[in-house]
Amino acid sequence: QRFVFNCIKGCGKCCERWDEVPVYISDIQRWINDGSLNYVLPFLQIKEVNQFSVQLVLKRNKKENDSNPSGCPLYDHENKICNLYYSMPIHCSAYPLAFNGQKYFLADKEECPGLGNGKMTKEWLNTCKSRAQEQYNSQGSTMGVLSILYGLILGHIMKKSQEAMEQLSEEDRKKIDKLLAKSKKEKEENTSSEKDE
Repeated sequence: QRFVFNCIKGCGKCCERWDEVPVYISDIQRWINDGSLNYVLPFLQIKEVNQFSVQLVLKRNKKENDSNPSGCPLYDHENKICNLYYSMPIHCSAYPLAFNGQKYFLADKEECPGLGNGKMTKEWLNTCKSRAQEQYNSQGSTMGVLSILYGLILGHIMKKSQEAMEQLSEEDRKKIDKLLAKSKKEKEENTSSEKDE
């Protein structure tokens, strides 16, 4: 089936659906260069994917008085526009086309009114493909960099923690041992009571 896509401005379906938007090192670099970084910083979070890797995401900081608690934090629900449209994340500009290094495919199966909408010129198709390739390449380079940084940071924290433990007095060490033993006992009791249920 032929790929035809023209985004319907003001639709906002994808923006309202994505509670987390992946961010890549190339996004950060672009935002530094164009002065947008300060705007995205309050929403930038590190998400642990597994014990070996992390991912940068934009995520709304949910507040009790937030009338729009879901969706992308860059999205203006009331006016139905992206507040960073001129420099949106690569993830968003590539949507709905994705690339896996060998072939192009639809990023998800959610309904997108822009699919099948209008005509698809060769130039626009090439632009869509280029954006999907950029996302694929950015994803790979970001995962590599972040995993290394994450490992270095964890190593640094462990080293500092060990140094702090070595400098503790005998009395303070005993207090920490008691707290750890108490915590372990409570955890074992909770696990035991859960099994009984």
